[in-house]
Amino acid sequence: MQDSKLKVIGPIEDLRHVSYLTRKISFKGQTTSALIFLFNGQAYSYVNHCMHMHRPLNCEQDAIFDDTGKYLRCSMHGFIFDPTTGECQSPVCLGQRLQALRLQQHDGILYFAEKHLTPID
Repeated sequence: MQDSKLKVIGPIEDLRHVSYLTRKISFKGQTTSALIFLFNGQAYSYVNHCMHMHRPLNCEQDAIFDDTGKYLRCSMHGFIFDPTTGECQSPVCLGQRLQALRLQQHDGILYFAEKHLTPID
């Protein structure tokens, strides 16, 4: 049985057909968006907010990965992040991390499992 605190994202199968999804959310009282993607078969989610210029990672291109597919990339200045930890690999923000969002999967459905997150329709 699923926890009533979980917020539905949708079928995990949807992520197998796209490079990423975004969902409009309120997180800790701030309206923003979440990135949700698969990397090496595992689902990950981060607040869509680069710490360098405070812009969404996909603000200038409809892409979140670099050309190699190994790193998340901010389309504004090219800062790259480890997709499994959100840790910045670029010198200016080295060691800082994207805000991870906890996920859970039940019966093929993916959910946000964050107490301070509210989906916005």
